[in-house]
Amino acid sequence: MTSKPLAVGLALTLVLFSSASFAGSRNCTKTEKLEGNQYLLAIESDTALREQIINEHLPFGVPSSLVPSPTEELLVNGGYVMMYDHDLRTSLWSAYHLTATDRAGASGKDRVNCFRSDPRIEKNATRLSDYKEPIYDQGHLTPDASLKDEFLEQINSYVLSNMSPQHCALNRGVWLSLEGLIRQWAYTYQSIYIISGAIFDADDDGIRDIDEETTKMVSNNGKTNVSVPSDYYKVVMRENTDGTFSSIVFVLPNNNQKHGAKWAEAKGYVLSTVETLATLEDKADIHLLPSVDRANFHDSVIAEWDFQKGARNMEYSCK
Repeated sequence: MTSKPLAVGLALTLVLFSSASFAGSRNCTKTEKLEGNQYLLAIESDTALREQIINEHLPFGVPSSLVPSPTEELLVNGGYVMMYDHDLRTSLWSAYHLTATDRAGASGKDRVNCFRSDPRIEKNATRLSDYKEPIYDQGHLTPDASLKDEFLEQINSYVLSNMSPQHCALNRGVWLSLEGLIRQWAYTYQSIYIISGAIFDADDDGIRDIDEETTKMVSNNGKTNVSVPSDYYKVVMRENTDGTFSSIVFVLPNNNQKHGAKWAEAKGYVLSTVETLATLEDKADIHLLPSVDRANFHDSVIAEWDFQKGARNMEYSCK
């Protein structure tokens, strides 16, 4: 991504990898995994670099829970920033900046799967065994396809702190289509900011569920470590040429309903999930975009966003 300080202030030398001539899929090597972990740990120990990355991805301020908890921890990656909750063992939100230059740099590069525990979390870390169960996908909050321009940032999208349990038809369906649409918007609008997050409101009373009462995944080993969100959201922000800001908010239930693999089929449902920022903030018990002057803020005006070039998805692969 532009302005991303990949090597600024790092004491170690990081190896960059050349792109493949065509896009495919493979697993990361042990060496690549180690380099990705070293990069995360190096950022963690560099206060100035952490601040620089936060400012890159969250220029509108760091979102904050309306009921702050000591179990929440801000984790800073090169390509994105997220708020991990040690009780829930997933992140409440994950935010990144995406530009047309980033997208051009990602062209033709492989998907490189690198699922693993986050090396920065010593206790209450999510494990691969937590996701060994029959119901949920390991859903990215910040997607790997948006980070392919920088190899280490791409493989670091696979730390389990950036994963959240999503029903198959959501993760491989409209969530995937929405991610593709947002990447297209990076070309259309040149520079956008995205926050993807989880909502825990299983009883739909508009109040965030108490952490201890959230629904938990039951892994094959019988453990119940990871909380399952009731809904997910995406907030997309951009600055307009007149100095005002436009945002659009999507809130999608975490269920297994299919809405069509083609964008022409899924588009209507995606549009029906548009909500106001205030509605989302109430439902998620969170304050988003705290530094934005909302007097100059266009909130979820569908006509201000181009919905013509959304991506198809892979919901057909779900049983």
